[in-house]
Amino acid sequence: MLIRVLKTSKVTLSHTFTVDEMLTDAAGAVTVTVKRLDGTDAGSGTASHDSLGTYSFALTPAAVLDTWTVDWSGSVGGATVIARDVVEICGDFLFGLSEARTELSIPATVSTANLARRRIEVEQEAENICQVGFVPRFERRTFNGSGTDMLGTHRRYVRAVRAVSVAGVPWAAPDVAAVGVSDHGVLTRPSALIWPLGVSNIIVEYEYRMDMPPEEVRTAGKVRLRSVLGRAKSGVPDRALSFSVADGGVYRLSTPSRQRTGIPDVDGVYERYFRPPRAVFA
Repeated sequence: MLIRVLKTSKVTLSHTFTVDEMLTDAAGAVTVTVKRLDGTDAGSGTASHDSLGTYSFALTPAAVLDTWTVDWSGSVGGATVIARDVVEICGDFLFGLSEARTELSIPATVSTANLARRRIEVEQEAENICQVGFVPRFERRTFNGSGTDMLGTHRRYVRAVRAVSVAGVPWAAPDVAAVGVSDHGVLTRPSALIWPLGVSNIIVEYEYRMDMPPEEVRTAGKVRLRSVLGRAKSGVPDRALSFSVADGGVYRLSTPSRQRTGIPDVDGVYERYFRPPRAVFA
């Protein structure tokens, strides 16, 4: 499961173990292994037992954008079980949960955890449709060396390069700091230096995306959240393209697609912020 956490924030994760859909305690301690994507430890330990089959673990707050894997491991039902969560330390959210709950009059029956999951769904959809991220995020990615001074990340609004390794050898901090970044996602080396030619030989850690989302995108995201939460309440069949009402009126539905949510007010905003990746000819 993906969990997004604001940097420097304290957060306690929870995990449940089940056997045939029944909550089941582990036979002994449940260990939690927290690692960065490069494999370094980010604050591992032992989970607390909260109730039947339910365990919790407090993460060490992160001061920088990052992505961690969190592995819950224990003996459950006679077998060693390892379950993984992915925690993304981000710089902001598309909108706050409390403001969304207040503005949309979301009832208390919708849990905070469920609301957070739905927000991630809305954020991912907006980013996929617009091909641009609206809040600061971190990425660790492997590239093919171009043999030129340019390396395309296919990410817009690259903010900073944090680390580089070539053929398994990490670069020194001055070499990393010398890499130029651009809004269209190209990393450039200075003074006629090149990105060594190769296949999957370069790993780059970088931060990207906007400083904060535009206000109309935040509003559109909350409108989309309302529709996501209300999906099960619609009386219109899932496959319908149009429907008629008792007074004889016929209504044609706006349908979703790869680049549309199906909500005209939301799609109009997302269309204005669509930024296709730029090709890099190295």
